[in-house]
Amino acid sequence: MRSSTKSLLRLLATMLTCTLIAAACGDDDASSDTSSDASSDTSSDTSDDSDDSSSADDGADDTEAPDDADDADEAESTTDDPPAEENAPVKIGLIAQDEELLAFPEVRSVSQAFIDYFNAELDGAEGHPIELDVCGAGDAPESHVACAQQFANDDSINLVISGGFLGNSAAAGEVLVGEGVPYVTLGNDFIDYLTPGQFTFDPGLPGLAQVFFVFMGQTRGDVSATLFIADDPAFAPFIPALEAIAAANGVEINEVVPLGFEPDLTGPVSAANTDNDGWLFVLADGAQCTASASAVATVGYEGNLYANDLCMGEDVIASGALDGWAGPVVSSAPTTDGGEDVDLIIRVIDEYGDSDSQRAGLAGWALANMHIARDILIAAGLDEATRESVMAALNSYSSDSIPGYPAVACPGPSAWVGACNQSPLMVTVADGQLTSPDGFVQLDFAELDFLLG
Repeated sequence: MRSSTKSLLRLLATMLTCTLIAAACGDDDASSDTSSDASSDTSSDTSDDSDDSSSADDGADDTEAPDDADDADEAESTTDDPPAEENAPVKIGLIAQDEELLAFPEVRSVSQAFIDYFNAELDGAEGHPIELDVCGAGDAPESHVACAQQFANDDSINLVISGGFLGNSAAAGEVLVGEGVPYVTLGNDFIDYLTPGQFTFDPGLPGLAQVFFVFMGQTRGDVSATLFIADDPAFAPFIPALEAIAAANGVEINEVVPLGFEPDLTGPVSAANTDNDGWLFVLADGAQCTASASAVATVGYEGNLYANDLCMGEDVIASGALDGWAGPVVSSAPTTDGGEDVDLIIRVIDEYGDSDSQRAGLAGWALANMHIARDILIAAGLDEATRESVMAALNSYSSDSIPGYPAVACPGPSAWVGACNQSPLMVTVADGQLTSPDGFVQLDFAELDFLLG
């Protein structure tokens, strides 16, 4: 993709053509220690020694010999039947973008919280402890490539999940798919959906954009919109796609306003067209979102307000700054009307999480992917799993039992083979909380085939 829709479609078409230990037995008394030290004695020698000891010590307790015999029997039994070893662990590789400027520390934190929950309350993965091997990465592709190569070289890792944002996921995918490592991504770059051997369990940018504009056009009746987008080179290539998806749903984006990362964004926001039906904010993080919300309040815009999931961080929502805003999220961030599933999610995050855990941001994506990874490793053979068996399990995976998540199934439709989740959750912010009056919205990725030319 470049800066025009034509270039975007050409690149998308090109992308389409591109996979105990046992403890010592016996009593703890001195005679037991002495017996243990005499490890070179044979059983007949021991018997002779016992006879001699019995003859020489007429005052010995009558029960001593049977006790010794019982100890000997116990030792023999232990030798013949050693205790079973703990089941071998199964591992999940996670690339966490939690370093540098554009970082999502909740991914590592919430992922580990759910792994700890599985091990503590669900017997791991059918009796096998689950280990999360995390490679921290920054906001540039080089560190993601290094993490991907680390996991590709580790024979104990048969499944890698990446929380890399935008082009970082594609950079890691090029390594992992090339090495035949089953790979699950965050799903922002279009190539994440078009590459065999690469899977996404969130609707990502294409799905979120489609639902954005279906919701804006069909539910709210908007026909015109201003797009505010993070002034970052990583976001710019997606503008043509957003414009095309909007137009396909009867919404015209008639102006694009880049927003920086300074704390006061009143200037650029106040210059936007207040006559447009909706203002759509596609931003990088909660800080940029807070600055945007403050600017909107200053300007006094009275149209419909929409935000992407990265904008709707837990702290921003709780502050009340986004009250009245709506938008799709990649997964089931706990809402006020989520029922038992949300109760479970909140309990696990509260009991097993740390200071980086939260209930919004990419927390829902992280928890869902840990559930899916556990399912996949069980289906693929646990400690006997191979990269081939994991890949086969991914290619036929479906589930409707992930807490607070919609039904998912792989592969996706048409060319969108990686689109295993086609149901974003539409949320509205009210009184500092997420609500989901519209619930999950089913979409068909095949409706986006027009982008492929």
